[in-house]
Amino acid sequence: MYRTVAQIDSVISQLATSFPQLCTRTQLPEPSLQGRPVFALRLRGGPGGNRRGVLMVGGTHARELMNPDALVELAVDLVTSYLNGTPVVYGGRTWTALDVKLVLESLDVWIVPCINPDGRHRVMTVDNMWRGNLRDNPGTPCDGVDLNRNADFVWGVTEGQTSCSPCSEVFVGSGAFSEPETRNVKHLLDTRHIHSFVDVHSFSELVLYPWGHAHSQTDDPAQRFTGLPTGTCAPLAVPGYREYITARDLLRFSTVAGRVVEAIAAVRGRAYTPQTGRALYATTGTQSDYAYSRHIAQPALHKTYGFTIETGPRVETLEDSFHPRDPTLIKRDAKAGVLALAQQSVCAFDLIGVRLLGRQTEVDALRRVRDEQLATTEPGREWITLIERVELPVAAVLLEDERLAGRAAALIERAGKLVEDEKLVVTDEDVALGLALVGELAERAGAEDEQVRGDLKAVGVVLERARGVPADAVVRELMGRGPGAE
Repeated sequence: MYRTVAQIDSVISQLATSFPQLCTRTQLPEPSLQGRPVFALRLRGGPGGNRRGVLMVGGTHARELMNPDALVELAVDLVTSYLNGTPVVYGGRTWTALDVKLVLESLDVWIVPCINPDGRHRVMTVDNMWRGNLRDNPGTPCDGVDLNRNADFVWGVTEGQTSCSPCSEVFVGSGAFSEPETRNVKHLLDTRHIHSFVDVHSFSELVLYPWGHAHSQTDDPAQRFTGLPTGTCAPLAVPGYREYITARDLLRFSTVAGRVVEAIAAVRGRAYTPQTGRALYATTGTQSDYAYSRHIAQPALHKTYGFTIETGPRVETLEDSFHPRDPTLIKRDAKAGVLALAQQSVCAFDLIGVRLLGRQTEVDALRRVRDEQLATTEPGREWITLIERVELPVAAVLLEDERLAGRAAALIERAGKLVEDEKLVVTDEDVALGLALVGELAERAGAEDEQVRGDLKAVGVVLERARGVPADAVVRELMGRGPGAE
């Protein structure tokens, strides 16, 4: 029913061998403790490199058998759809062939189905409730490190479901990234431009996002994990501590988690819950928190949005909760969830910058306006949400229509110059070209979506008001007046 480690590796190998134009198999730098190689599969279609990536990992906890299987099956589904021009259908949720093409031609999709092959082998041959890897913990009769407590994020602080006892199922290990299995994940985050990360676990039907060690707040930037002690083997012990997260990132996490939940619900009606990790229970050293924390601890690094999906419900026994007798339906939910997450990582501006302009200069200028100005006010964040709502349908149209994409690229190039040079103003020609593009996009991308048409209409209203105005004044207006304001 469940694939062995060798069978999972075989699927990856067959995909890479049979479809080298789309699939690349990479052996990660470190074998497992028992010497098993660990492989990543990259899916990439179409021209162009230097893309943002999505990294999906499974099998972190050995007994959660269905998630590695779901990830390799997702890879097969995506390859089949892309090569045959057919939709991906999971129950009541359908991704068209164009949806899949957009994901695979604008992103690098990295899949590591099983980061803990030793643990999986043990579950399938010796102990079906084994959780960790197979680290021999010296001086004890106990083996195993919890790989989802071993990352360098408030490591060794025994908050909630975290322990420094070598005989605990949630043992943190001898140091941050002491285990080769977690170092392999770190390697991918270090060497690839990973925009979104998801660690697929079981069970509880949840979509989790930061933070896990403490409740979140958006008001006090001084409360940062970078100032917390680590390796204490004691609880946090800071009364009233709440970890800071920017309002922009909290909005992004909650919005994407909500869309993942919607996609899963469409499959067969399962109601997953989006929430912070801490709302489940306190943890430290988790992979998803680490993925997101990196750009805060080291500002030179790019930002990665880290999620955890807990697939499947709790049922009568723990064994059946972790690895049900028939996981077919739960795997469909899981595949829908991670595919929705990948889809939400598509950026129309990146698609244009990389594929048409051949550079990101103007796109980066617009991104700075978004993150450093619009994101600081509630009306500005409403505009960010609006743009993110229309991105996918707009990107799909631009992917299929080179003429329209060329017009969009020219306008993005112009917008980037406007925000970079305060002497420039928005001209009548700028407005006319912008309104013509927005009108055509509304007609095509919004043909069956009233929300998209309404959002693009709001963009048109802003364009009309921008005539003869410097770009910085337009931005200030957006920061003070949301899309629904008169």
